[in-house]
Amino acid sequence: MHRPGQELGVVTASTLREFNFDDPVDIDQFQDDYETMVGLFHNHGVETVFLTDVLADDKDSLDYISHRPNMTYTRDLARVFSKGAVLMGPALRGRWGDQHIVGRALKKLGIPLLGEISCPSFLEGGGVTVIGTDTVVASICDRANQSGTAALRDLTLGRVANYFLEVPLPFGHIHIDGLFLILGETLAICHLESLDVFPCRLYEANSQSYRHVMFTDYLRERAIDIIPITTEEMRRGDLNVVVTCQGSKAIGFSSATRLAAEMAKRGWQLDTFPQEILFKGNGGAHCMTCPIHVV
Repeated sequence: MHRPGQELGVVTASTLREFNFDDPVDIDQFQDDYETMVGLFHNHGVETVFLTDVLADDKDSLDYISHRPNMTYTRDLARVFSKGAVLMGPALRGRWGDQHIVGRALKKLGIPLLGEISCPSFLEGGGVTVIGTDTVVASICDRANQSGTAALRDLTLGRVANYFLEVPLPFGHIHIDGLFLILGETLAICHLESLDVFPCRLYEANSQSYRHVMFTDYLRERAIDIIPITTEEMRRGDLNVVVTCQGSKAIGFSSATRLAAEMAKRGWQLDTFPQEILFKGNGGAHCMTCPIHVV
């Protein structure tokens, strides 16, 4: 994770598009709400590792971070699998190069790098997820192209997973994690309307071909129970949730009251924190975390 600092001041009315913020933010309030979120992680027994702590003796990295207001959103910069990490290739100009700072931290932490998504290929961590232990999922979306998903497939299929599911999203969606979140082996949150527009390609290791499947049909094949979310809930970030205790606990935005109730019916506890200021950067707990070890 990265604790936001004065670099948030780089976001002004004239740079909103470059950094994907809706508005400039009150830095003190942003930091306070961020610390509330971090406190929930700690209350759930999660160990948090901060970039500036890992890179404390790397002046170049610290100087770089001081100019990069999106560094708080670490999810998009790398994906750590069971055998190592893949550095992502951000599409947003305000993020170009941020992944290499995370790469430096991963190296210091002793996490091997499997490879990198490099320009002209684009793919961000919010566009990648894993179903079970055998399927990597990557979306073609506003922040990813086909060569980006193909590059990740080359790095992971048969190496960290037996299956690779390529999911095309409708225009206007930047990542699959805004539409779909896997909570556990048999439970997921999903905006169904957006994920049943285009057929997906399911690749299998040691096969030269693929088969087509609709995304929600694939979830049903896997016997995954779906908690549907509405378009309004999707747009305000209710799905931006992080599982902290497998099968029982998660954290997310305070607006997700209906989702919390649906999760509670299934034995889950969703603890929440304020979203009004944090979501001006179009991300929440899921976007602000890059898991390096899941238990």
